[in-house]
Amino acid sequence: MLKRLFAAAVLVAAIFAVLVVSGKVHLDRSSLSISTGSGSASDTSGGKRTANATRSRALGAVPAPITEASGLAASRRNPGVVWTHNDSGGAASLYGLGRRAQLRATLPLSGAANIDWEDIARGPGPSGGPDWLYAADIGDNDAVRSSVRIYRTAEPNLAGFSDGAQLAPSPTSSVELFYPDGARDAEALIVDPKSNDLYLITKRESRSRIYRARAPSFAGESVTLAYVRELGYGDVVGADACPNGRTVLVKRYFALDAYTGSSVANALAGEPSSRLLEAEPQGEAIAADPKCNGYYTLSEGVDQQLIRYRR
Repeated sequence: MLKRLFAAAVLVAAIFAVLVVSGKVHLDRSSLSISTGSGSASDTSGGKRTANATRSRALGAVPAPITEASGLAASRRNPGVVWTHNDSGGAASLYGLGRRAQLRATLPLSGAANIDWEDIARGPGPSGGPDWLYAADIGDNDAVRSSVRIYRTAEPNLAGFSDGAQLAPSPTSSVELFYPDGARDAEALIVDPKSNDLYLITKRESRSRIYRARAPSFAGESVTLAYVRELGYGDVVGADACPNGRTVLVKRYFALDAYTGSSVANALAGEPSSRLLEAEPQGEAIAADPKCNGYYTLSEGVDQQLIRYRR
C-alpha cells in the first residue's frame, strides 16, 4: 500500500511539474493562481482559478485508534470538536477530537457495519433536538457493490465527559442507496443543511459524478440515486457543506474547490474557486467549521496532523 501511494505521489508530482513547465499551470508565490484554460458548461474546473494563500495551523497529531481517518465533520453542539472515523474494516465507531486533536470520545454505532466508510457529515436534527451525524459506507474500489449505505445517529453532548470517554452504543438508522447506472466508488458525502438531501460524489472517473437522494426518511428504505452532473475533474476524496447551505467544499488530494450559491444545489451547479492545500500523505477528510470561516483537513495514517485553515 505504501509503495503504491509513494508511486502515485511521484507520478502526480511529475505531471504537475510538466504542467508548470508547459505553462498550462502557473503558480504565483503571492496568490498561488492556477490557470487551466477555458472550460465548458460541464467542466467546472475551466477558466482561471485562484488558490489564494490561506493561513493553516496544525492542531496536533491524532492518536490511536485513528489510523485511517477518511472523513471529518465539525460539531455545533460541542464547540471545538470534530468527528472522524476509520476507513474500511475499522470499527463501526465515530471518534470526537478536541481542539488539540486529542481523543475526546469514542461513539460506537449500534447495528452498523464498517464495510468501507469514506466520509462523515453533520446535518440538522429534529426541531429542538441534536444534530444528526451521518456515516457514509460508500467506498467501492472495484465497483462491485450492489448498493451502499448511509448510517445516521444523534450527536451526543460531550459536556461533563473527560478526554478519552467511551460512550454507550448509539441507536442508528440507515438508508440503502443504489446508483442508477451501475456500481461506483465514492468518498464524498454532502448533507444539505436546509433540505436534508444527500449528495454523493464519485472518485474514480476522470470527471467525478454527483448523485442525489432527496431527504431520505432513514426508516430502512432503499432509494435509487438521481444523477445530477459531472465535475471538471476526478479524484474527489471528501466534501462538506456550510451550515448556511450557501458554500460547498469539495476536496481532492492536493486542492480544495469551493462552490458558492443560494443553496447547495445552486452552488454545485456553478464554477468553483480553487486553492492548494498543505501536503498530506493521503488527505481524504475535510470539514467546514460551524461558522464557515475556516475548515479542517486530516490524512489517513498514524499520528497525522489535524489541520485548521482560515478562509
